[in-house]
Amino acid sequence: MRLNLRLVSLVIFTIFFLVAVLGGLLWANLNFVHSLPGGGDFYVLWRSGQNFILKGSVPYQDLTRSLQELVYGHGARPGEELRRLDMPLYLLLFFVFFSPILVIRDALLARAVWMVLLEVELAVLVFLAVGLLRWRPGRVYLSFLMLFGVFWAPGLLSVYTGSTIIFQALMVFGAMRVLEIGADELAGAMLALAWFNLEAVGLLVLLLLFWTLSAGRLRVLAGFVMVTLTFAALSIFFNTNWVLPFASAVLDNWRSNPHPTTYSLFQGWLPAIGERLAQGLTLVVALMLIAEWRAVRGKEPRWLLWTAALTAAATPLLGMPFVPVWLVLTFPALLLVLTTMEQRWGTFGRWSALALICATFFGLWLAFRNNIGSVFVLLYPAGLIFLLYWVRWWAVRPPRLWADVISDMGK
Repeated sequence: MRLNLRLVSLVIFTIFFLVAVLGGLLWANLNFVHSLPGGGDFYVLWRSGQNFILKGSVPYQDLTRSLQELVYGHGARPGEELRRLDMPLYLLLFFVFFSPILVIRDALLARAVWMVLLEVELAVLVFLAVGLLRWRPGRVYLSFLMLFGVFWAPGLLSVYTGSTIIFQALMVFGAMRVLEIGADELAGAMLALAWFNLEAVGLLVLLLLFWTLSAGRLRVLAGFVMVTLTFAALSIFFNTNWVLPFASAVLDNWRSNPHPTTYSLFQGWLPAIGERLAQGLTLVVALMLIAEWRAVRGKEPRWLLWTAALTAAATPLLGMPFVPVWLVLTFPALLLVLTTMEQRWGTFGRWSALALICATFFGLWLAFRNNIGSVFVLLYPAGLIFLLYWVRWWAVRPPRLWADVISDMGK
């Protein structure tokens, strides 16, 4: 009886604690959105979804001007994004059916609720990355990582803009986690829900599908196809003429994308040979990924995690326009480096990891503050790739026990 009372008390305390935390976050976010404009990515999703369910029209063209007015207060100017929805209609339907924000009519309240959801997702991403690495940091260290994961530049900026990249990161790395427990259909379904923003997550989704197919785990592909076809059929049922407007929106956003690429950076630095250098970099990175994807076939999930981390880090170097908030996908890669350093080099490794965390945190914020796009598109990804190769030998192999070392010494 005493045990049951203690359990009930714990449950009640947990519920009140969570309500208090979420209520505090909502209050803080409401004050934030009333004092500072932003949320461009959120408003595109929210207004497009509401337009579809209230008017039934395809939200790829007729909302462009009104979205620009909502985000910028004026029409898009040179150097600003068009803010045209470029999400497939079947994925928009997923948010229509399962997201609570579309029932909220007030734009600022809806944005504040969305920010709370993204903040919770960032916290879940930290726990997910720690779980994938089979790491058990102390409470203080875990709290430090939690603060870093929420407040580093890509994370906080993704909350500010209302980007879906955090949700996509959860789906991709969550799929890796459920693959480890054999829930293959669920992993495929999660990958299907991450299948937008191809520039950001396309290679990661293809890598996981490639790895599962090479391992003969066809149920992953079955789950992926089933979810995709189900929502695609629903989208055709609601509107049969969305494909061409969607393709037009993707092309328009691509052409007008103001974000830097390796091509624009190299051409700005070295106009005569910049394009050739960028092409050479793209070729080298592509060959590197092909080699590592071939190497991961048939290997264990730990090797797959390292290859996924490398793929996420290398994506900005392939020459496509890359948004800084998409670097949220590299958080597990950074954590993989940090954990390997600590596990292999003890106290020195922990202090080195803390120094790397601080350098990354302040370096990325300084780059954002001074609008140094090369840090997000070139320097940080290249540095992370270097660190991933530095720890590769330890990262792709399971930790060795002292008994194994003693056994090897005796041979």
